[in-house]
Amino acid sequence: MPEVASVARPKNQQERLAALEPLLPRFRERRREYDEQAAFPSENFAELRAAGLLCSSVPVEFGGEGFWWTNFTDYYDIYERIAAVDSSTAQLYQIQTHGAGMLAWHATPTQRDKYLPEVLRKGLLIASVGSEADVAAKGPEAGRAELRETPDGWRVTCHKHFASLAPGADYMLIWVAVPGPGTWAERQLWVLVPRDAPGVELIDEWDTMGMRATVSWAVKLTDYEVPDDAIIGKPGAWASDPRTFTLGYVTNHLGTAEGAFQLVKDYLRERPYLAENPILRFSIGDISSELAVIRAALYACAAQWEDASAHDWDPDRVKQAEVLALQALHVSKRVALSVSSRAFEICGARASFKSFPFDMIYRDIRTFTLHHRDFDYMARVADAVLDGTDRAALGSYLSPGSGVA
Repeated sequence: MPEVASVARPKNQQERLAALEPLLPRFRERRREYDEQAAFPSENFAELRAAGLLCSSVPVEFGGEGFWWTNFTDYYDIYERIAAVDSSTAQLYQIQTHGAGMLAWHATPTQRDKYLPEVLRKGLLIASVGSEADVAAKGPEAGRAELRETPDGWRVTCHKHFASLAPGADYMLIWVAVPGPGTWAERQLWVLVPRDAPGVELIDEWDTMGMRATVSWAVKLTDYEVPDDAIIGKPGAWASDPRTFTLGYVTNHLGTAEGAFQLVKDYLRERPYLAENPILRFSIGDISSELAVIRAALYACAAQWEDASAHDWDPDRVKQAEVLALQALHVSKRVALSVSSRAFEICGARASFKSFPFDMIYRDIRTFTLHHRDFDYMARVADAVLDGTDRAALGSYLSPGSGVA
C-alpha cells in the first residue's frame, strides 16, 4: 500500500466548509470526464484527503469529528454540498465515511488501536462490500459468503457485486458469515481486506446508465487467508448497528436535485423572456417548495439520530429516526426524479446538449433511486404506522394539547 503523508484536519464545521468550498467547482468541472470514462474520481478524493475531510466518522478520541456517532447534521451538510456538484463523488464520500464508521464502531479496542490511527493519519479509503446481487441473476439477492475454518485458520471465497469505491479503496470490509445454525444475517460480520492483497480480484462489470463514476465493480476473493485480527464485529453485528444508510440516500437525492435546480435558475436568469413566463415561474416556486420540504425532513431526521445518540441509542428513538428516514427517502426519490425531468421541460431543447450537465444529473438520479425497492421500505413504514411505533420516541411532544396530531 503506498505511503501517504499525514493530513491536517479542520477543527470545526466552519473550517470544514471553508476547506470544502474551493473544491466544489473543480468537482463540477471533472464530472463529465469521470462519467464518460466510468472512472474513479481520483483527483476529487486526493483533494478531499488533502483538505482533511475523508475520515470524519472516526471517533473524536482518535482525532476524528465523530460524524455518524454524535454529529449527524454537519455530516449531511457536507454530503449535500458535494452531491449538488457530483452525485457519484458524493456517494463514494458516503461509502468511505460509512466504512470508516463501521470499522470504528464494531472493531475491538485492539483493532481500533491498530487500524484507526493509520486510517485517520493517511486518509485511507474503506469500501463496504456486501452485495451478492449478480447482474445476470434471475432470482433475488441472498447472502451466501461464509468463512471456512481450516487447520491454518479462517479462509473465504466469495463473489461480490456493486462494490462502490472498491477500485479506489485501500481496504474493503467484506460482508461474510460465520458457519453454523441461524440465518445468514444472524451470523454476519466483516473481514477487513487490503484491496491489493493476494487472492483479491476486481472485475469491471460496471457499464451502467448513471452513477458511472462510483466504479461499482465486482470483487472476487478466492481462498483468501484471513488474518486473525482482520475479522471485524460479532455475528449479527449489523442488526444491532443503530446507524443507517438511509439518510445518506436522502441527502444524495436532495443534493443532486438541488444542483439541477441551481442550473435551471441560472438558465432562466440569463433568459428574462423565460423567467417572466408565469407557467415557468409556478414551476420554480413549486420545485423550490418541494426541495425545502425534503431538506427540512432530512435535518429533522438528523436531529432525531443525534437525540438517539444522546440517549445511548434508545431503541424507541432509533426506531423513530429510521422510520422518519424511510419516509424522507420515499418522498426524496419522487421529488428528485421530478426535478431532473422538469429541468428539461423548463429549459427546453438546449438542455439536451452536453454543454449542460442535465443528462448526467437525470441519469444519475434515475439510476441511484433504483438502489432500494420502494415497496419494501414502505411496507416497513406501514408496519410502524399501524402498530404505533413510528411515534414511540416523540414522547411528550405527542401529549394532549401539544399541537402535534
